[in-house]
Order: sequence, then structure tokens, then C-alpha cells
Amino acid sequence: MQDIGKTSNFLKAINKYAAEQRKEIKTRAEEFRKYELQKAEAEVLRDAYFLIQREMAQMKKNIANEVSKLELEKRKEIFAKRQSIMDEVLQKAKSKILDFTKTPEYVELLKKYAESISKILKKSGTILYVCERDEKLKDVIREAYGKICRVEVDDKIKIGGIIAVNSVMSLIIDETLDSKLEEQKSWFEENSKLNVF
Repeated sequence: MQDIGKTSNFLKAINKYAAEQRKEIKTRAEEFRKYELQKAEAEVLRDAYFLIQREMAQMKKNIANEVSKLELEKRKEIFAKRQSIMDEVLQKAKSKILDFTKTPEYVELLKKYAESISKILKKSGTILYVCERDEKLKDVIREAYGKICRVEVDDKIKIGGIIAVNSVMSLIIDETLDSKLEEQKSWFEENSKLNVF
């Protein structure tokens, strides 16, 4: 009977030990499962974070590209409008200048140009170039110059005025209304406040 009691105690001890081992294994398995679950969650969160960051970067890039494209289109529109306004203003100015070239005041201006050129180009060999329309004023221009010179037509002068060339002195003086209008174009671009930026 004692053997049965010992065996029974032994079996109880084995069962108790087995229960403790099972409980410990179950606890370890639960801890391992929690650890692996947390690790998997952390990986998923990290991957999701990087995916979101990548998507946001792509969205920012797309938005920046779209904004740049729209800005470029608007700048082109503004530039075209500015160019149109400038062309219109300069065309009106050119028209008024051409009207001026038909007045006695214009003839006086040509005389003034010829006189001022003669003060700079003092050596002989000066050629005064005028537009075709002013060819009829050759004698008036030559007289105002006051020295021996040639007066010739230059097709490049469209509006009026004088270009003086003295090859002996290696000097060119441009007193054309064409160049003065071109200077005004540069001034207009700088001072019109019709900037494209």
C-alpha cells in the first residue's frame, strides 16, 4: 500500500511538474506570440510610414511641377500681353514721330543735328546718311553742317535723322530718330512696371 501511495505521490509530482511546465510553456508561447505580434506591428507601421512619406514626397513633387507649369504659362501670357502693350505704345510713338517728320520743326531738328555733328567730326571725309524721304533736304543738311561733306541715303534709316560717318577719325555718330525710339523701347521695358516676375 505504501508502494501505491509512493506511486500516487510520484504521479502527483509528475503531474504537478507537467502542469507547471505546460503553464510555463504556455506563458512563454504567449510572450513569444505577443513579441512577434508587436514586432510585426512595428514593421507594418514602419513600412506604412515610409510608404506615406514616399507618397507625400511624390504628391509634393507633382504639386510643385503643376505650380511651376501654371506659373510658366501665366508668365508667358503676361509676357505676351506686355509685349503687345509695348508694341502698341511704340507703334503709336513711331506714328507720331513720322507725323513730326513732315513738319518744319523736323527740318530745324535735322539742321541742329548737322551743326552738332560738325563740331565733333572736324576732319574732312564725313558722310551724312539720311532716310530716303529726307533726300530732298540734302542741301539744307549740307549747309547746316557748314563743311564739305557728302549726304547719302541709307535704307536702314526708316524714320529720320542723321548717321554721320568719318572714316579718317574712325567715328560714327547716330542722331537718328530710329535709334532714339529704340532707346525709348529699352527705357519703356525698364520703367513701365509691366514686369513678368
